[in-house]
Amino acid sequence: MQNSKMWGAACAMALSAASLSFASGAFAQAAFQGQAKLAQPVAAPTTATVNGVTWSCAADACTGEAAHYSSLDNPVRECKRVAAALGQLAAYSARGREVTGGSLKVCNSEASAKAGGASSLAAKQ
Repeated sequence: MQNSKMWGAACAMALSAASLSFASGAFAQAAFQGQAKLAQPVAAPTTATVNGVTWSCAADACTGEAAHYSSLDNPVRECKRVAAALGQLAAYSARGREVTGGSLKVCNSEASAKAGGASSLAAKQ
């Protein structure tokens, strides 16, 4: 009787571990899509790579895409990295979440030393 209880507990633990590793593997393979609106439009279409995500900008609209993206960062932290690379943002959304209001101001704190999207991206071309 006791052996069957131990066997059942061992099987339950194995199934839990297997499902956990499958879930984390699926998370690691998730694609990324994001949008940003620059405070200052770029003069010509351009691209920049931020943490493995390719951001393509034309005028004031930017889209970010990556086939495989794994991050535990929250949207504001991601936004800060994008703003640091692209310049001040008027809007940011990714993975179904939008950064607005005070969070957008915090996001732009990383870009405060830059003159804006047009000049920061022009320097990267």
